[in-house]
Amino acid sequence: LYGFGDASGAGFGATFTSQKGLKYRVGLWGRDEEKGSSNYRELCNLVTTLEEDVKDGDLAQAEIFLFRDNFTAESVFYKGNSTSRRLFELVKRLRLLEMGGSLKIQVIHVSGTRMIQQGTDGLSRGDFSAGVLAGEDMLNFVPLHLSALERSKQLLSWIRRWTGQESLLPLEPDEWFERGHGVM
Repeated sequence: LYGFGDASGAGFGATFTSQKGLKYRVGLWGRDEEKGSSNYRELCNLVTTLEEDVKDGDLAQAEIFLFRDNFTAESVFYKGNSTSRRLFELVKRLRLLEMGGSLKIQVIHVSGTRMIQQGTDGLSRGDFSAGVLAGEDMLNFVPLHLSALERSKQLLSWIRRWTGQESLLPLEPDEWFERGHGVM
């Protein structure tokens, strides 16, 4: 399953694919949360959204790819710790969700421009007119099926220049074991 989440100023928004189709969550922070750092609000939005979906039974044994435009949320999640007590508590809640809900959570940083195009950035401000909220497919905004060479046409020539190997040949995954290890 795929989801985007954002917290902007006094608001927050999240969009998720689910077994039932597209789901979204939008709202305003209360006075107590509004004073929290943007890093806290970004991660809190993610945690609260997932807790609600787990409680609803929508995420049983799912692998969830969560896209954020906040690098701190991603790094704290994978590091598993933070000097901020509030961020640490949120990470702990996420890990408990993983264990209790039989989930696998992947947190991935994306650019703010991708968040805008996908629609969740606007949703956190009350705008329902862009990206997935306007009917576009969520997978259009998460090109995980494309290789790095497919996503950037200049990458291979840059690698060849950087390594000095003009004859460098990229391998497909099914070639990695044999050809990549010199077994012909």
